[in-house]
Amino acid sequence: MKRSILLLGLLFAFGMNHGQAQIKNQKTVTAKVKGNCGMCKKTIENAGNEKNISSVVWNADSETATINFDPNKTNEEAILKKIAQAGYDNESFRAPDDVYAKLHECCLYERDHQTPATKPTENHSNHSDHQVSQSSDNQAANELNSLFGHYLALKDALVASNGKQATQHAEMLAKAIQAVDMKKLADKEHQLWMKVYKQLEQQASSISKDKSIDNQRKSFIQLSENMYALSKVANYGKTLYWQHCPMANQNKGANWLSTEENIKNPYYGSKMLTCGSVVEKI
Repeated sequence: MKRSILLLGLLFAFGMNHGQAQIKNQKTVTAKVKGNCGMCKKTIENAGNEKNISSVVWNADSETATINFDPNKTNEEAILKKIAQAGYDNESFRAPDDVYAKLHECCLYERDHQTPATKPTENHSNHSDHQVSQSSDNQAANELNSLFGHYLALKDALVASNGKQATQHAEMLAKAIQAVDMKKLADKEHQLWMKVYKQLEQQASSISKDKSIDNQRKSFIQLSENMYALSKVANYGKTLYWQHCPMANQNKGANWLSTEENIKNPYYGSKMLTCGSVVEKI
């Protein structure tokens, strides 16, 4: 009996790995997705999973989804939109209020009230698409928003001591920096951007090329200082916390930005996960 159960487990694991292996040209990203429990995990993953095209693994503790997909067949935004339509707010889209309200009681996570809400519409059949897309439109209104998104994903990778993911997010951040259209920046943003963009690009590039997570963390110190300066003039649309670890940088101290008030230290990861304090709420 035990052998049969073990065999079934091995076959199931093989089937899962084999299914993921069918995703060609696989690209991996991480994204913040709200949720509470195992039921949330199942719904979120089912919404984002599509055979041979995409797979999603959601972590309840960090409220982070790891998304693997074939970029020739879909993209991160399309997958996050499906997850939002299933009832789960994420960093790109807000779930429709009526869908959220129908979630099981244990799945009713705390919503970010700063997430853009939808204007009332009489056409209920278009309600979900209208609400989900509006969040994306509002976020796209600020030319610098994508930088904060990639920076925060990079920070989470360092918290997890995952150098490979840190490299991926640093590469995406570097590309986002290069893609900024300075003509769309407000006056204060433009003035500061001209001072820091070369440093930002250099720091992101350095993290993406360095295989040592210790060196990645060193470069992250100054990258964070420049992102903090941008946060003071740009309207990101979400609350940011400027946090400090006194032991980082050889006891000189180092800071970072986070959307979470609770400390999750990117300079030490699990070794000293909660070491630090909130310096400023932006």
